[in-house]
Amino acid sequence: MRSFAEGVRLQSHNLQAGLGDVRAALAATDLGPARSGTLILSGIGASWHALAPAIHALHAAGRRAYAVHPSALTGDGIARLGDAFVLVSQSGRSTEILDVLERLADTPVIAVSAHGDSPLASAARTWLPLGPERDTAVSTLGYTATLQTLGLLTDALLGSSRDWDSLPERVAATLERLAPRAREVAPSFAAIGMLDAVGAGPASGSAGEAALLAREALLLPAAEYETRQYLHGPMESVADGFGVVLFGAEREQRLARTLAGYGATVATIGQGADFLVESDPILQILPMQLLVAEVAALRGLPVEALAREQDDTKVAA
Repeated sequence: MRSFAEGVRLQSHNLQAGLGDVRAALAATDLGPARSGTLILSGIGASWHALAPAIHALHAAGRRAYAVHPSALTGDGIARLGDAFVLVSQSGRSTEILDVLERLADTPVIAVSAHGDSPLASAARTWLPLGPERDTAVSTLGYTATLQTLGLLTDALLGSSRDWDSLPERVAATLERLAPRAREVAPSFAAIGMLDAVGAGPASGSAGEAALLAREALLLPAAEYETRQYLHGPMESVADGFGVVLFGAEREQRLARTLAGYGATVATIGQGADFLVESDPILQILPMQLLVAEVAALRGLPVEALAREQDDTKVAA
């Protein structure tokens, strides 16, 4: 299994290599059933957090689209909830997603997975790939590749177009530019005992993934919050020993100053932030990945495997 830091470095290559494959798969796919009506998206773990930008874009275009957790898709009548489903599992072996698929026998399903021979991709009507590189145990390549595939799918459904061709180069440039800043900030975050991750709109997915990275890679208690929700109670416990990562350029910047005044170790990610990045969700998560890699090294954590891996979350390959 490759190291977490290596996975972070390989993302530009992986996105570039996967771009053509996703475009080819979309061109060969009948997306008609997913272009109108109600669209249900589901995933678990990092795949769940990757749904947020797609849902935000679909809602902004007036589409009836909803992210529904697999735990809420357990009844025999779930096929009636949507006209088409997008099921996301980077491994294609997540038991919860496969349980959902079993209940959607005659419903149009688009599977998003790294492996075409995975149980999910093999059983679904349509498969959209990720990049070719093998992911790390704590997801790096798989997460950003999922964002790319879902972004391309969203563009295809809405008839829109974003600049995906320059994205790999922007990823490489962002990683190079922000690596020194991550090394500078890391010692202060190596001393925290817990972490909150906060963001709004499509950045709520970045907040969720940031909290997951802190738990999986740094073994820290961590939680995710939507920005306005955070203001209504959760921030009351912030004090010395807390770390907070905020994604955004508006209310998050003012909130960062407030939290620092309470004694928290704070980093902002976005326009005019500590880590200056565009609002693209793929670029947003890169500073957190860099920071986690640096903090893990300072704390002596190899980040080579999950520390508490369970035996019922994946089916056999």
